Amino acid sequence: MLAEISGYPVGDHDYLAYFENEHGEQLMFVRAPGASYGVLLHSDLGWEPKPVAAPPKPGRATNELPPKVRLFLGDVPVVGEVILNSSEAIWLKACLAASTWYGESPGGE
Repeated sequence: MLAEISGYPVGDHDYLAYFENEHGEQLMFVRAPGASYGVLLHSDLGWEPKPVAAPPKPGRATNELPPKVRLFLGDVPVVGEVILNSSEAIWLKACLAASTWYGESPGGE
């Protein structure tokens, strides 16, 4: 159903989270098994996919991430020109934390 709403392909084994903010805007977070980043989709942005990742762990190079992946700057999500409100930012940070294990091994195992 969320894939139909956003138009973004969601695999059967993808990590998927949904959020609706206080303005009724819908957000989705999708992360494929083994992926080093997730994708943020926001109804207020026309569901345009925005790759996002948590800051790399010490010793991990940022060049392991594809170009144009948005990173966090401290606790503030940097998603290009997109400005997230505090509830959206907290939700997105939780999605990245919750899906970290999913990105570490193919198949989420």
